[in-house]
Amino acid sequence: MYGLIWKDIINLKRYIKIFAVFFLVYGFMAFAQKDISFITGIFTLMFAILTMSTYSYDEMSQWDVYALTMPITRKDIVRGKYMLMLLLVLFGSIFSAVFAILINAVIGSENIFAGIGASFIGAAVVILFYSILLPFITKLGIEKARIILFVVCMVPFLIVLFIKKAVNTGVVRVPDQMLQFCETAHQYQYLLMLVVLVVCLSISYFISLQIYHKKEF
Repeated sequence: MYGLIWKDIINLKRYIKIFAVFFLVYGFMAFAQKDISFITGIFTLMFAILTMSTYSYDEMSQWDVYALTMPITRKDIVRGKYMLMLLLVLFGSIFSAVFAILINAVIGSENIFAGIGASFIGAAVVILFYSILLPFITKLGIEKARIILFVVCMVPFLIVLFIKKAVNTGVVRVPDQMLQFCETAHQYQYLLMLVVLVVCLSISYFISLQIYHKKEF
């Protein structure tokens, strides 16, 4: 499985120069404006997007057909993709947090740790996003799953926007019990976030594994 992860990392080496330019540009912008709010978590997202690139490379090279002739199992292939996704998200969130600390220190911010929380919350959102998306990619392939990608991104955003507008205009009144629940959930937000991620990721992995076992190439 580690060989599968390393294979994907080697394929992603071509992005090094692009990312280097990206980091320099955004670093300069953050330093010039003395504000990191507009880049908080951006690197987490950028690294996470690379996961989809590995699927594209595999489809173009018909990697799965070749991989299944080697002494590796279908479970190894699915697990390798999930592990790669988690590694990229973790690396991106750590990089984003370190970048935020460095910029805050350079610009003389009162709180050099500002923005770190947003980086890891962004990582949690990305993992949840992939928990929904990866079974579809496993079933349909990355090209056919792009419309699902659009739906996964847009539908939650539109729902939240609609609810927020309805509450602000008084069309919908939030029950007191719901407000109390939200306050309690906020106190344990990180614990709840961890539980939700573990459950969603486990379900996603199980579904992808069942799909891949039945898939013919």
